[in-house]
Amino acid sequence: MCNRDTLRTNHTFNPSTRLPQEDPQTKHLLLRLVNGSKDTTNITQHPSECSLLAECHKVESFLGEGGFGFVTKCHNLVTDEMEAIKVNKNLPSVFHQARAEIAILKRLQCLDPDTCNIVKWNGYFFDRDHICLNFELLDQSLYSYMVGRDFRGLSMAELRPILFQLATTLSHLRSMDIVHADLKPDNVMLVDSKKQPLKVKLIDFGLARPVSAVEPGVCVQTTWYRAPEVMLHLPFDEAIDVWSLGLVAAELATGSPLYPGDTDYDVLRFILETQGQPADDVLDRGMGTEYYFRECQRLKMLELDPEQRIKPLEVLQHPFFAQSPPQSSPAHICVQMSEEEPPTVSPQCSGFRRRTASLAAGLEDSNGEVDVQPNDNADNDGWLRRLVRGITNTFHHYFPIYG
Repeated sequence: MCNRDTLRTNHTFNPSTRLPQEDPQTKHLLLRLVNGSKDTTNITQHPSECSLLAECHKVESFLGEGGFGFVTKCHNLVTDEMEAIKVNKNLPSVFHQARAEIAILKRLQCLDPDTCNIVKWNGYFFDRDHICLNFELLDQSLYSYMVGRDFRGLSMAELRPILFQLATTLSHLRSMDIVHADLKPDNVMLVDSKKQPLKVKLIDFGLARPVSAVEPGVCVQTTWYRAPEVMLHLPFDEAIDVWSLGLVAAELATGSPLYPGDTDYDVLRFILETQGQPADDVLDRGMGTEYYFRECQRLKMLELDPEQRIKPLEVLQHPFFAQSPPQSSPAHICVQMSEEEPPTVSPQCSGFRRRTASLAAGLEDSNGEVDVQPNDNADNDGWLRRLVRGITNTFHHYFPIYG
């Protein structure tokens, strides 16, 4: 089995998606980062409150941080408006990710952020070696909102408009062939919890990408909200966002995450327990299926569909018989009818006796004989039912599943 650490965790973005070539500042900064600039100041340090970003964005407070860097609440001294500034670390990998996010945000500028429920992007700027993204300032995330109400689930009247808005957002993204790839309560913001209590917008397009650029095996989405096709390394598209939306809906309604696994293995186990195993054709196409599943080879002698029932030659070729070589080749087996009386089976014939005892499901009397007659003392359990159950248990014991 494999846990999350064994999956590929580097976010690989399309290298053809980049900032405009005519931006000399971008080109200069990229060269410095790739060539190993010694200036690593403020990679993880926050600028102090009241300090300035790019000389016109006064830092008021800090809103959050992640692997990319941190988000600040700033006062724009030019427009006199409050903004949310995403300050990215000055590392090559983060810089490339920021460029990819900017490319997606540029494509989304043709959409109305208010009707499509997408955070409004006001462009980007540089503060020393940091690329900074400028967004409208929103109120609080759905996660913070749930924390404030002690994770009490939302009513249907509250849940319905939120899901409608998010489904509208995903519909617009799908029309543009864009996968958000990180839908979760933390990335859904209330616009104004007082003036517009149920108005929400989707934020954080750091993992978003065109459908044409997605690659099986790339680790996207947060573990709790990760779609099965991502975990199994199947090709994926916008449908993974709908999966995440379903899990967000369940969490908002109940106040608890539906699949709170620490690893992909845990999440898949939750999925199998609640929804059953994915179809074989889905598992067969997954490049990561072998991390979590073994290929099942079993004797289908009791298959209800006669067309699917195993053939005699397939029985002989089953791995079960590979444990001890057969006495004769399957291609030359000849069944001869004998007029002789069948041999008497002594108690010492443990192999046959053990199988007989299992078939009778423990109904062996003191003389070693198998009693398959009705038992008057049985507790509402007919002798035929017990016999069939014994036969089934024996098949499961002697014809186990092999990987």
